[in-house]
Amino acid sequence: MTCQVETLVTVRYDAAMNVEALHELIEHKFALEPLLAVQGLANTYSFEDDEELLPDPKGSRQWLVEAGLLGKKAKVSAKDHDELLELRKAVRALLEANQSNTRDPDGVETLRRMAAEYPVEFEVTDGGKVAIDLEPAASIGELIAQMVGIVGLAQDRDQWHRLKICAADDCRWTFYDTSKNRGGTWCRMEVCGNRTKNRRYRKSQSALRAGSKSAN
Repeated sequence: MTCQVETLVTVRYDAAMNVEALHELIEHKFALEPLLAVQGLANTYSFEDDEELLPDPKGSRQWLVEAGLLGKKAKVSAKDHDELLELRKAVRALLEANQSNTRDPDGVETLRRMAAEYPVEFEVTDGGKVAIDLEPAASIGELIAQMVGIVGLAQDRDQWHRLKICAADDCRWTFYDTSKNRGGTWCRMEVCGNRTKNRRYRKSQSALRAGSKSAN
């Protein structure tokens, strides 16, 4: 028997997440909290600028603490760093699969393994509600558990499919699609959308010119 718990599960963040820092990183089209944390993690590598915010354990810890996702006393080992990058890779793979309406077995398997190794922690509020504990994580394992829990919560809230990856090959930024029909393709239409359309136009014009020369 499957118990439907989505209406009972709530989130308690106690203003721990540094929303301002995450907004500064993401820049635009922000996901709702706490999915914002997953969006921030997905955007810790910039394909456009080749900038990595999680370059090593020390750098990863600094960013996570500043974002309010990791406790100030937490430590990050080399293994923790590898797991963090695996989580980011899996999240992005699942988002790519969402956008193309396909399935990414590697991303699913990674998330399944992490869900088993780092179980989500819950608490019961004074009002009797079951809540995902989203205090700043005391370890990377706890952080991974929180991220998995947030993904599950976003899926229950029908928010997950709105988190997308920009279709521009040189961008790949994760954005939250707030359009009514969920038809958003680019993180910024005026930048990535127009740039992609212009490239396609130039390519088609080059092909037409090449065809014209061949005919002559």
